[in-house]
Amino acid sequence: MPLKRLPLAIGALAASAALLSGCAASAGADPSASVATDIASCDPAAAPITVTFGPQASEAMAIAVANLEKKYPGLVVNAEPQSTTSYDDLTKTIVADIAVGKRPDLIMSGLGQLKFWVDTYQPAPIDTAALASTYQSQFLSAGTVDGTVYLAPAQISAPVLLVNQSILDQAGAGDASDIHTFDDLVAAAKTVTEKTGQPSVTIPAQGLADWYSQAFVQGSGETFVNADGTAGFGTDKGIEALSIWSTLKNDGLEMGLGDQDALAQFIGGKAAFMVYTTSVIASVQKGVNGAFDWMPVDLPSVGGEGGPLPAGGNGWIVLSDDGCRAAFANALVSELLSPDAVSGASGTSYSYIPVDSSAGEALLASSAATPQLTYAWSYDKPLSPWGGFAGAHVAEVNDAFRQMGQALQSGADAKTTVDQAVTTIDQIVAK
Repeated sequence: MPLKRLPLAIGALAASAALLSGCAASAGADPSASVATDIASCDPAAAPITVTFGPQASEAMAIAVANLEKKYPGLVVNAEPQSTTSYDDLTKTIVADIAVGKRPDLIMSGLGQLKFWVDTYQPAPIDTAALASTYQSQFLSAGTVDGTVYLAPAQISAPVLLVNQSILDQAGAGDASDIHTFDDLVAAAKTVTEKTGQPSVTIPAQGLADWYSQAFVQGSGETFVNADGTAGFGTDKGIEALSIWSTLKNDGLEMGLGDQDALAQFIGGKAAFMVYTTSVIASVQKGVNGAFDWMPVDLPSVGGEGGPLPAGGNGWIVLSDDGCRAAFANALVSELLSPDAVSGASGTSYSYIPVDSSAGEALLASSAATPQLTYAWSYDKPLSPWGGFAGAHVAEVNDAFRQMGQALQSGADAKTTVDQAVTTIDQIVAK
């Protein structure tokens, strides 16, 4: 099976959760996936499977396909990576393929898009019993809807605060490890800005505005989505958590940049603080290349509560409409989540949190385990599913979060802006 090795744009490593408007409308008359047949009754040669995935899984896919085709002689796995790491673009490709009768058997999905796939295409459950004993089952919650695991998390990330310790040292602003609350962040940023005369923090409000919003709210111990599917973040404390954007802007501390520019400013040594994702730690390390001291630290919150953050990254969903192909697709998932494949998926190229404990131990014992990569490879804090609003409305909901985040980033009043976002989202989910 040939695998293209495609270069990754550094900013593309943090994928947007926004789904395409109109995707659900492309579904066929019967969008349901098939329940997997007993694989022992299936002829591998008669059940070739097709996989749609991004290049960030190329190493793991090469290992998994070789193992599966060896285990089931005659099985053909058609697995060519797409040219994009964007989950939006993958969604667009998959939906378009399904609309013309080319439904893949296994797909990569961003964790934030799980509800879309479950609500629209009813995927087959993941055979969790077939996963390796070293797979860290706590991550399965990020792929679970109504008690059923529909997505097997593969490459996990978490929101994180990246800190340029060299700038803090020059300004006398303390240590990165001392930042636990938003007040701590604001105080350190003020000290830096007083020294440099320039804004010192960047929290982009473009592609990941919904993810950061969820992280700020849940990390502060508040509910993001109510049990009835409405917005739960409009509480006093939820508003306080989200006001970090406007507080930083109004204090002259927020740089007001988008994702790509923000990352370039941090790597270039211009931003002292950046909220981003653990999956880019490896890329940041390569970009900084020892030019200054820096560290990833836990995302601060209102009072240092340490509530569960939303899991970012991706996983595998079985969409096959044939029982035997669904069985082999599930078998491929098991191979993709084997220790060797996870090591390939979570290594020095991407710094994803390893979903297999033995793979994590091997990475941490390797010579590549710098303090920065160790943070990602040893991350063991509680994570929650990303999002939670009804799948059919994810595109509109995420647009509302982007509008809210950008307004707050520009210094808008927090209560007014958050209240408006709550009203808008509740109207959307009520449709």
